[in-house]
Amino acid sequence: MSLSVKIAAPATLSAVPLVYGLRSANGISAEVVFLNQNEIVRALCEGKVDVALLSAEAACGVPNIKVVTDFCVSAADKGGSMSLAEEWGVSPDAPVYGLFVAREGISLDVLDEVEKALTLGVERIYESLMSQAECPKIEDYTYLTTTVDYLFDAKKHTALEAFWKKLKKATSHANPG
Repeated sequence: MSLSVKIAAPATLSAVPLVYGLRSANGISAEVVFLNQNEIVRALCEGKVDVALLSAEAACGVPNIKVVTDFCVSAADKGGSMSLAEEWGVSPDAPVYGLFVAREGISLDVLDEVEKALTLGVERIYESLMSQAECPKIEDYTYLTTTVDYLFDAKKHTALEAFWKKLKKATSHANPG
């Protein structure tokens, strides 16, 4: 039996393998909608989607969500920081540009299947590009395999927590009382 999940994601090149995995997985029936960051936040807050690939900066201010997978979108090295930051509309010094979050109440079974689907997508980057275009560009494949790092490890998690604290502190000083 396939579990159903509604997922929102931005229409970015770096999201292509992740979306491919979600759409190709056997264990879940994923309805993926493409929205901009503000629309993704609204959809999460209104309960219209269960899981979202959201920018790290936008996720910082959304209540009642949690990071739910070991996958993210970040730069593989400092050289890719500017292009990914532009693609995601975030600060180039963000340790992670996009990450998967879920609203409260999403079952662990669904989240396990999302994790498996994302693994599939990251393992099949070339296939994901083939599914998007009749003739994928080698530059896109190179970009996704050399510029983007999809693993959300403990080091990135710690750096993201520090980044969020910095963002929250800056926001509270900008809007006193």
